[in-house]
Amino acid sequence: MSSKPLQLALALCAAAPAFAQTYSLESYWTLPPVDASTFPDTGNLTRGGGFNPLTGNFLVATRAGGTGVRVLSGTTGAQVGTLNMTGVSGGTFALNMIGVAEDGAIYGANLTTASATSPLRVYRWANESAEPTLIYSGDPGAGRFGDSFAVRGAGSSTEIILGQGSGGSQLFHLRTSDGSSFIPTTITVPGIATGDLRLGLDFGEGNTIYAKQGGALRYVSYDLTTSTATLNSSFTLGTGGGTAGALGVYDGVMVAYGYAPVIGPNSINIYDVAGLLTTGTNLPADSELLATTNANSNGVGAVDFNADGSIVYVVTPNNGVHAYRVVPEPGTWALLGAGTLLLGWTLRRR
Repeated sequence: MSSKPLQLALALCAAAPAFAQTYSLESYWTLPPVDASTFPDTGNLTRGGGFNPLTGNFLVATRAGGTGVRVLSGTTGAQVGTLNMTGVSGGTFALNMIGVAEDGAIYGANLTTASATSPLRVYRWANESAEPTLIYSGDPGAGRFGDSFAVRGAGSSTEIILGQGSGGSQLFHLRTSDGSSFIPTTITVPGIATGDLRLGLDFGEGNTIYAKQGGALRYVSYDLTTSTATLNSSFTLGTGGGTAGALGVYDGVMVAYGYAPVIGPNSINIYDVAGLLTTGTNLPADSELLATTNANSNGVGAVDFNADGSIVYVVTPNNGVHAYRVVPEPGTWALLGAGTLLLGWTLRRR
């Protein structure tokens, strides 16, 4: 028999994007909320979180039981320690957000609702046993800062970003040349609404960020030399429940927490960043509803991935702390290509 069916199948496979993937979420562990004052609380006290790639722990900033950082096992969620809080003070909340660099250095920020009179303060812990040092105290651009926070890099390549929550649309950036002293830069982002950098914020590839409040997801590029930014794209995100807010991005995968401003469904949602469209509503590849439906009227929270992107951790204020496995699955074209190849092989065998 002619080998043309097999040759056709191979051609179809070569033409299809065989490595296209979708993703699903599988629950890894969860810490459900306890009450209004006990961690994890229902009193709007727990908002920030970051994964430590050196220890494998997940760090959670909370005011439940007093301002502090709970160190949780990344594999079980069990508390294994706390951070030293010596000298952490000031602001509306003395500590609100936390993030960890690739070298295990930990950074945290207070929340200020009026940075012109109550300074934004950013701290650094060299490791989970160290005392904090103050690396920035000042006014990045009068308004609210400390609801969103992201860290990347290590040592002299460490970068930190925060988004303005009210009073404008400013991105505040901290960078360093020696790993200890930091250079502040404030950049106004054109073409977006006031507060669009407030709830969800993370780095993209190169000098880009993804940001979100309650409206569109913004994809922005920035230039530290000129202190300018450009709005590249805007996307509408759909969720399985709630409004997409806090988000995290890892290697083209984005997870966003869908918060409910009033009693209702809260969700964890995963997206393929490359597949996002500027027209219509982008539905998640997978969406997981939380077991609790407590209101998160502030819309805050935190999302972070482990070192290889296989686990995502989510702080869902008033609804606990959660970890999910990120499971890649073959996309439609990959399955079609595999099926065509199998069909060609079958015909050839006949």
